[in-house]
Amino acid sequence: MRKISIITERRADFSRFLPIIKNIEKDDELEYSLIVTGNHLLKNHGYTKNEILQSGIKIDFEFKMFDEESADSTRSMSEALGRAIIQLPKIIESQKPDLILSGFDIAANLAITIVGAHMNIPVFHIQGGEVTGTIDESIRHAMSKFAHYHFAANEDACDRLIKLGELPSHVFNVGCPSIDALLSVKNSPKILKELEINKPYFLVLQHPVTTEFKKTEKHFIETIKALRAFPSHDKIFILPNNDAGYSNIVRLIEENDLKYIRSLSIDNYVNLLRRADALIGNSSSGIHETPTFNVPTVNIGTRQNARMRSNNVFDATYSEKSIIKAINLAQQWKGSEAQKIYGLGDSASRIIEIMKKADISDKIIQKQITY
Repeated sequence: MRKISIITERRADFSRFLPIIKNIEKDDELEYSLIVTGNHLLKNHGYTKNEILQSGIKIDFEFKMFDEESADSTRSMSEALGRAIIQLPKIIESQKPDLILSGFDIAANLAITIVGAHMNIPVFHIQGGEVTGTIDESIRHAMSKFAHYHFAANEDACDRLIKLGELPSHVFNVGCPSIDALLSVKNSPKILKELEINKPYFLVLQHPVTTEFKKTEKHFIETIKALRAFPSHDKIFILPNNDAGYSNIVRLIEENDLKYIRSLSIDNYVNLLRRADALIGNSSSGIHETPTFNVPTVNIGTRQNARMRSNNVFDATYSEKSIIKAINLAQQWKGSEAQKIYGLGDSASRIIEIMKKADISDKIIQKQITY
């Protein structure tokens, strides 16, 4: 029996871990221990710990990274990362895991990756090797250098990990586990009635860009102006995560009396996404997940810079004119078939089989760059 430690900070990482955890529960050779922190424990961000419990997943440990009234700043983000690094060693020591499964480019997962490497515990990292903008890219590549095994989402990412000096035999192309989560959701239109959506709509999810957080307000105003050029559509805004600059986005949404959702379950998000005329903003969901339902994406700004994308993605700069042009192109594309470059929904099972068979002896702990 191999015991796996997993940490989740927000809905974005939990939704990708969920199909893996469900598979672990069915496997006689694996067990998991789940640590919950970050936005999951904040009322202002929906207290999504409840969604974890409602999904039937047990929580073994929890700790706070953020205070409810944490300052909206790069300092608060750095302090939260520090709290996670301080809290995790004693939790990991008590869990005594055989391996750690970390993911993506989120602070709590960076913390557990660093802690695992320092405590001589093999770390398996999901979705390394991808290129984007902002601080996320630095976090992701740092995690790859601390991790011992890599679950990449496509061949491009695999090649990049090998160029970073990772052992080719420890790099696996398994696709993106978020596709597994999407395909597990029952198709239901009830969310449309709950939100009183009666006409075509755009789903809008725009996060602050940490390295540009002083320009967040200016950037988001351009998005609002561009959306006003499409009166035939409802606009459903999802509030951003709590990276530095997020409060300006929330304030602008409220001041402009825009229809917004503070918190969405995975099921409701998927059912909104699959019926949207486009996903607009800068979420990774627009890169990884929209192709599954052939929904066009209008990708604004630098947050997803150079990330491998399907033919359903239309890029825009931070300007009203550019965003309008991209929305028009997205509407022309609507009804086409998107390339499925992030997998077909079998990532979780592939990850499980690799974790069961991988060498986790002491000899793989001491890493050395391959060139």
